Amino acid sequence: MGPINEEAGLYAVVGGVLMLIAGVTGAATWARIGELAVEITGQESLEIVFQVLVLVGSLGGLIVILGGVLIHGKLAESVSGGKILITIGAGFGLIGLLIFLVVTMMGETPGVTIIAAMGLGLVGLVLSIVARQKAIK
Repeated sequence: MGPINEEAGLYAVVGGVLMLIAGVTGAATWARIGELAVEITGQESLEIVFQVLVLVGSLGGLIVILGGVLIHGKLAESVSGGKILITIGAGFGLIGLLIFLVVTMMGETPGVTIIAAMGLGLVGLVLSIVARQKAIK
């Protein structure tokens, strides 16, 4: 159990770093969606909800790294928490990557931009997902 979780933790840390480098967060999009939601509904309380989403989304890579550190640790109890953190971070990263793809496809040179910017983010997400699946409690 130990070596497998150490390997999974390392995958998550590397994946989280790659996610941070690539910037696959979608935080700006969540902020804009929040602004629109408040504007449409007139409910100022929605702004707080979307601020939390922006915060969690912008920290997606860091959350994955923290999850990897927990999985890599020696405590079996921390593996579950690590897997949850990786799920949250990778989920927001995936949403950010999908938003990035949609916005890029609407641009003038989508092929070049996608290849240049998405590669690291996609590899980071894949490593994060592999780490979560590989870790055992």
